[in-house]
Amino acid sequence: MLRLGIIGCSDIAYRRFMPAVECMDEVEVKAVAEEYAPQKLEQFCGTYSLEGETSFEKLLDRKDIDAAYIPQPPALHYQWARKALERGKHVLIEKPSTTSSTESAELVKLAESRGLALHENYMFQYHSQIKRIQEIIRAGRIGEVRLLRADFGFPLRPKGDFRYSKALGGGALLDAGGYTLKLASLFLGPSLKVNASRLNYLPGYEVDMYGNAVLSNDDGVVCQVAFGMDCAYRCSFEAWGSRGNLRTDRIFTAPADFVPAIVIETAEGEEKISLEADHHFRHSIEEFCREVSDGKKRENMYAEILLQSRLVDAVRNSVS
Repeated sequence: MLRLGIIGCSDIAYRRFMPAVECMDEVEVKAVAEEYAPQKLEQFCGTYSLEGETSFEKLLDRKDIDAAYIPQPPALHYQWARKALERGKHVLIEKPSTTSSTESAELVKLAESRGLALHENYMFQYHSQIKRIQEIIRAGRIGEVRLLRADFGFPLRPKGDFRYSKALGGGALLDAGGYTLKLASLFLGPSLKVNASRLNYLPGYEVDMYGNAVLSNDDGVVCQVAFGMDCAYRCSFEAWGSRGNLRTDRIFTAPADFVPAIVIETAEGEEKISLEADHHFRHSIEEFCREVSDGKKRENMYAEILLQSRLVDAVRNSVS
């Protein structure tokens, strides 16, 4: 069993991570640490019957912890992931891995040199609907793919949210945009590159608030992505083929009890395929556990992290 400590009482750790691991036999959370909000630590420990630490360093120094889960704001990921890896801890890190490809590459190099797992928690990729969509496209149900499109955006959150802080690694690209880039790489592969992009700002905010990009792979298949933090909610994927179209919603955020549906439109008519509900957050943690013991799986995740961080940097650098 993997013994794990949590660096920070974040909302995602409280609402999503802990309910997922409580249903698992592979992981035991030993303690949680919080330096900034004592009331959150008290609530977290009380709800989940955990030991609490008021120092992140002390948690990482504990001998009864094999791995660290880091759900901090993006700008803090590099610092605490590095400290955990240097102490010989495996690391499960929330997305994005860091705020730059340079920092992500340094973490990968350190993890690889020590034989440690470093897992970026884009959990949606482990939902069974992704595999089903890939199977439908490979089977030729919509013919040859002409265009892919992924959109992810949501309305404004309270102004104090870390997503609006440049110092904490906020911005639509790092938050919502990362999901769309990850989905593009799942369908177009490692040769994916950014052709053009745009990031847009709004008065009163210091980070990019919405944007879009065009990407393609070596086969010439194109994916358009759009993302934002000041938008009507959208969480969709579309594939336009030579013989038909495929579309689905909730591609990134399907709850564990949500039944996704794929709609396929061809000249013969429209078909709606209901899929099974699935727990992608738990599956991501399960994959992390496999990476701890499987060197090949660790290498695959290292490559995914490097590609993802390069794509994010490329979107920034291609802004028109």
